[in-house]
Amino acid sequence: MKRPFDPILVEVIRNQIAAITEEMTLTVYRTGRSGMCKVGDFATAVCDRYGRLVGEGGSPYQMCVFIDTMENVLAKHGKSLTPGDIIIANDPYCGISHMPDITLIAPAFWKDQLAGFMISYSHHTDIGGRFAGGISSLCQSSFEEGVRIPMLKLYDAGKRNDVLLEQIVANVRTPEEWVGDVDAKVASCWKGQEQLTKLIDKYGMEQFNATCDYLVDYSERVTRAAIRQIPSGEYVEETLFEDENEVTGGPVPLKVVVRVDGDQVTLDLSSAPPQVNASINAPFVSTKAVTRAPFKALLPGDAIVNVGFARALDVIVPPGTLLNPRYPAAVGGRASLMMTLSNMVYRALAKALPGRLGGVGEGADMLHFNSHTDGRYVSFMDVFFGGWGGRPSVDGVDGASPLVMGGGYGSMPAELLEREYPVIIEGFGFVPDTEGAGRYRGSVSVYREWRFRKPAEVLLRTVGLRGSEGLDGGGRGGDAVNIHRVGEQSTVLPPQAHVHLHVQAGDRVYHKVHGSGGYGDPCERDPALVVRDVVEGKISLERAREAYGVVIHAEQLTLDDEQTRGLRSLMRPLLAAAD
Repeated sequence: MKRPFDPILVEVIRNQIAAITEEMTLTVYRTGRSGMCKVGDFATAVCDRYGRLVGEGGSPYQMCVFIDTMENVLAKHGKSLTPGDIIIANDPYCGISHMPDITLIAPAFWKDQLAGFMISYSHHTDIGGRFAGGISSLCQSSFEEGVRIPMLKLYDAGKRNDVLLEQIVANVRTPEEWVGDVDAKVASCWKGQEQLTKLIDKYGMEQFNATCDYLVDYSERVTRAAIRQIPSGEYVEETLFEDENEVTGGPVPLKVVVRVDGDQVTLDLSSAPPQVNASINAPFVSTKAVTRAPFKALLPGDAIVNVGFARALDVIVPPGTLLNPRYPAAVGGRASLMMTLSNMVYRALAKALPGRLGGVGEGADMLHFNSHTDGRYVSFMDVFFGGWGGRPSVDGVDGASPLVMGGGYGSMPAELLEREYPVIIEGFGFVPDTEGAGRYRGSVSVYREWRFRKPAEVLLRTVGLRGSEGLDGGGRGGDAVNIHRVGEQSTVLPPQAHVHLHVQAGDRVYHKVHGSGGYGDPCERDPALVVRDVVEGKISLERAREAYGVVIHAEQLTLDDEQTRGLRSLMRPLLAAAD
């Protein structure tokens, strides 16, 4: 006899599944060797016996990637899985975002029945290849980017494949760190298997499977309900992608058509330009993930990104293009293109739902360091973020990762970097007067400056060169800046998404993330909020006057109400004429 639906029990199991992903995440965080496992560039997930995500421990983007990951796991190993198996993969043509994203997938069994899958992924600081890190835009094919691992068994019935591991490790620059991070993910999968077994012991396989079915169906229902709030029609966003001119030869036109038909969306990228001989191509799995992920912003907080979510979001991209390249196109340096594409979808949704969504988020800019001294390689990746754009009723968030990347990403602590690597953090903070002005301002830029204690190869990755545009009359944020300092001489580097540098001991590198766009007319901003920003050092007195029409007494940092009213009465007609 079929058990009646019990919403309380479903919610209990759902939260216990979430607890399993949290335990898996904490395992990676506590045992991972690299700094990347300390700042959030990793994710975990629990899937049911069909490979459907039912518990997520990462960003909406990464969860969308895992949908394709599991399809490829099942296609290759679905009939040959046994207890104790763990699959390792990084193949961007087999459901992984790019080669540095080493992903482990482990089937979980309960009384000899396949009960589900554990996924544990993290970004590794090296995967071999022409350039350390595997993300340089200068790679012209997949063969230059590193070691490609196409869904192989790292563990077969509990026995580790030492030959495979030795072959991979022989091709990476930081073998001890590489193996340490893999071992952390192995432990994460084991922890997930152990906890899932306990859950099914308690509630039974039938109830667990029924809960998984419900969570997938619920995700689809709430996604379709959110889509029905969007008026049917086409919403178009176009831009010239200029961040990679050094490898594309000039600006590349991009066009996204968000086609809404009742409760179904088609993300039409049919006009995508041809693939290029550089690693800025976005593999199809990344394109699907990064265009679907912005829709998470429309859903209630308890909705899970799983197959049900994706069913309502079709993605059309012709093969052989920049957004769906054919093998062996290089794809490791696709971050700037991906974030541009994600922001285009988000802005199209903001147009479709005026007053509902705010500006886009900024990140993840990064410095990759690789030094070969004392007979060994030392590498780290230092990722950090600008923040969010202004929103319809509140300011953007300063220094936070973009919405599509979730809230789990952070910046590597200076203490960790300085203890583990030959580098000094000379500065890390906000840059005044870089926000997009608005009724609700966007985030200010964040800067970071490194001083190197040993010679090294450095790669600076800038995800967005220009500040993002505002919404509903809001201003644009400030642009990104890279500076190389040698002694007393400072060189402003050309604006490009990937910059390679040879640095010597004592050299410094400064990087500023671009600022976020504001929301609404700056002259409608509450003067008290402008005063607060001045007091906190986020904008100057001049900026307060020129961008917001707010006059502040320099000594007391208090509002001059009368002069503010007069200045704003003069500014509003000028702004209206400019529009």
